[in-house]
Amino acid sequence: MVTMIRKLDQQRHELKALRYLLEFFPQSMQDRQTLPSRDDFQLSESQQIYDALLAAHTKEAATQAIAALELDDMDVESFLGLGGQLYHTYPQIVKERALEFRAGTMKVFVPGE
Repeated sequence: MVTMIRKLDQQRHELKALRYLLEFFPQSMQDRQTLPSRDDFQLSESQQIYDALLAAHTKEAATQAIAALELDDMDVESFLGLGGQLYHTYPQIVKERALEFRAGTMKVFVPGE
């Protein structure tokens, strides 16, 4: 059986994981065992933010790189304005869901499409 998840819900989970990673950058990016991989993020805009985090050496550089991204489905300014302290479980959720996506037991859908 395939679980269908709305794109908006998947986006929320991924952005919370990314916001947590930015909040505690660079320490959050150092433990490769718990860190989601780029492919764990299902949405291309989340992957772009993840790439910016991986390429940065400081939190300030990561923030600037993310601010410079031109993303259609996300308000970068709002993302950067959030705090990520409470989102510590979301990187693991992204990893767990990625396993379901790869197994074909979960799919993203956009209502109305």
